[in-house]
Amino acid sequence: MNPKLLIGAAVLLLSACSQAAPPAANVASLQSSGASAPSSSATAPTDSEQPRLRMDMTEEEKQRYYDAHTACLAEKDPNATGTGPGPAGRRQYSDEAWKLCAKKWPLPPWEMDSSNPTFADNWHKNVQCLNNRGVKVIETEPGSWTYDGEQTLPPDERTKIEKECEQEVFGGGRK
Repeated sequence: MNPKLLIGAAVLLLSACSQAAPPAANVASLQSSGASAPSSSATAPTDSEQPRLRMDMTEEEKQRYYDAHTACLAEKDPNATGTGPGPAGRRQYSDEAWKLCAKKWPLPPWEMDSSNPTFADNWHKNVQCLNNRGVKVIETEPGSWTYDGEQTLPPDERTKIEKECEQEVFGGGRK
């Protein structure tokens, strides 16, 4: 995978998970992968397999996977300077480090992976759920949507509805 795309995906994923989006021109998207379905065990993947997130993971559990990826980058490029494109104050790593650590980047939950044959249909149902509950969005493609005009619901309420719709449509444990 192109390291610049991987960086962009990482920033998009982390920002989408950590903060509410502005009311206009927000796009949520997922990366595709050809990996197989995950096991239901909570064991950590071996060094030879790429980790996969689960729908029932807490934010702390997910963060451990992202932290493992960052630790790998720091190990492979200990002299990263923090210069170059990207958010100020963040360490920037070499293309070689990104390539060497690609297997540490977690895949999306199987239910939300575009490689899953039921994903496109379920994503459409997810967008319908959002609209039915007052979060007005337009599906741009499976795995991506954008807000449809001015939002009337507060950001916290939209985030809550997004999570509820994902659980309703895609399944997954903790509420």
